[in-house]
Amino acid sequence: MINAREHGLTGDGVVNDQPALQRLVDACRPGDVIYCPAGTYAIQDAGTIWRTGVSLIGDGPAATRFVLGNPGAPQTPVPLAFWTTLQHGASAQRPIADVTFAGFEIDGIQVRLPGYDVLAKGLGLQYVLRGTFRDLYIHDTPATGFGCDFLQDSTVERVVAIRCGRLDSGWEKGGAGIGIGVGGWGAVERLTVTECVALANGTNGIFVELQDAAWTPPRGIRITGCHAEGNKYGISDWGADGLLVSGCMMIGNRTAGFDVSGQGTTHIAGRYGVITGCVVDDNPGDGMSIGNTPGGYTVSASRISRNGGHGYRQHNLPGAIRIPAADMVLDGNDIWDNAGDGIRIDGALIDPFLVNNRIRGNGTVESPAAGITVNARVISATLRNQRIWDRHSPPTQPVAVKVTEHGELADPVYLDPD
Repeated sequence: MINAREHGLTGDGVVNDQPALQRLVDACRPGDVIYCPAGTYAIQDAGTIWRTGVSLIGDGPAATRFVLGNPGAPQTPVPLAFWTTLQHGASAQRPIADVTFAGFEIDGIQVRLPGYDVLAKGLGLQYVLRGTFRDLYIHDTPATGFGCDFLQDSTVERVVAIRCGRLDSGWEKGGAGIGIGVGGWGAVERLTVTECVALANGTNGIFVELQDAAWTPPRGIRITGCHAEGNKYGISDWGADGLLVSGCMMIGNRTAGFDVSGQGTTHIAGRYGVITGCVVDDNPGDGMSIGNTPGGYTVSASRISRNGGHGYRQHNLPGAIRIPAADMVLDGNDIWDNAGDGIRIDGALIDPFLVNNRIRGNGTVESPAAGITVNARVISATLRNQRIWDRHSPPTQPVAVKVTEHGELADPVYLDPD
């Protein structure tokens, strides 16, 4: 344990502590832990190039603060710590291994740039092996707050990311609260993101994104017990295989609460994920928006309610895969009081299973809706044990199942007798 105050850092919020931090990191050996006692550490004009085996801990986000800034280098992004493929040669053979970042705050409000720069993160490490990130408060960074890629055997827990991506127009790379690039370790990346909060960030609250279209979408990623609110998208899967999202709150996000699509840099959507036990509520757009995927997604035991668009919408965005999605499952969900249809199918499906859902009171008096609307070709669907009803007066959901002139339920179709 190395006390940073005894090695040149002042923590007074005035002196630029970045040169002293870089010297200390460079002098450390694998296994050393840099301890920054309570104080405000100014990190200015350069990011700190990190080393494998070196950890950084503080006395907690309310006590140990790193304030990023670039008063002497107005064109330079300033992450607290970074180690990247392009800048430093990071790879699976040259990872950052056996590190812990815990118990401090990163404030990016003083980083001023002429435009968006993807490197203007709070933390920007790539190829991390056995990393632990916990009890961090990251806010007001120009780009993604926690923007670390390729995390193997790693845990991200109790990270609070607020107002990150403040220079993102909404269409830049990154700009999220917690953004994690995946695929660099091969077919399996063992990563857990748990008990995090992402609030009012530029693009996604939390997202995972395949970084090379030629790579295999990885399995092994879990997002559990997180809260995403007030972002453009709450939680997004842009290229994982079998992503597990459980026990999460996705509330008040501007475009969608949960998103699967080809909007990532490689235009590869996630597939075969599992969403269970989540609350997707009060998003001004759709609650759940899924498309550009080969299929296999399961959405179960979740509340999808009071969204400004459809509760669940299957559709494909242009510029990415648009083949029919196979084996989609909606099972045992509560879908109610959404302004559009409860379930809206605007993208072709093969062998979908819509079973045991409770769909009530969707639509508005001005724009009545259906419980389920089929607006695309659906082959071999199973629709069974749905409870579709409306208690509103006047009714807002007058139709249980609607097939539009552009929709089709092709044989064989398994429906409830009524």
